[in-house]
Amino acid sequence: YIIGYPEGDVRPENSITREEVATIFFRLLTEETRTANFTKTNAFADVEDSRWSNNAISTMAKLGIITGYEDGTFKPANAITRAEFATIAARFEEEVAVGTEDFTDIAGHWAESYIKEAAALQWINGYEDGSFRPGNNITRAEVMTIVNRMLQRKVSSDYILETATFWTDNPKSAWYYEDVMEATNSHTYERLGEGQIEERWVEMQPNRDWSELEK
Repeated sequence: YIIGYPEGDVRPENSITREEVATIFFRLLTEETRTANFTKTNAFADVEDSRWSNNAISTMAKLGIITGYEDGTFKPANAITRAEFATIAARFEEEVAVGTEDFTDIAGHWAESYIKEAAALQWINGYEDGSFRPGNNITRAEVMTIVNRMLQRKVSSDYILETATFWTDNPKSAWYYEDVMEATNSHTYERLGEGQIEERWVEMQPNRDWSELEK
């Protein structure tokens, strides 16, 4: 569900934009849900029909998973914050979880309930000082890690096939190495054991041409 860059990198430590996140969740929809709700029309003043992310933004807005701002804009090219991403993730999940996690800096925040729900589902974590830092921008690596948790996708480097696509800026020593590999490679897999999430990759598959959905 993540596509790297032509230069051979994936830029895991960069921030990620609101339209890129809308596109990720658009790709994660089932074919049935995407087809039933597909639209190219939206009410945002700054998302024109010709924009590359229009189909994704329009469809996800119709589903109520993404929203804009009070001034009628979506600000698609803006970096997305941790609070905004946690909100979209919580809305995307059909299961409702009651969150009790009390981060030190979310009381009264507009996204408080969504942040608590995502934490209850064990998708997101705070910092050692007990804060969540909802206004901080989230990185591409952090997004991949959270989405993999949502999808229950986990692989150790021992079970990544040599024929996978590797990235020049995703070294094995990085904390996000395995999550980036999971997010950027299509493959068949088997679980290591009953009740376990961790996978063993079996065979690489061609990555989907997502651009067809974005046309």
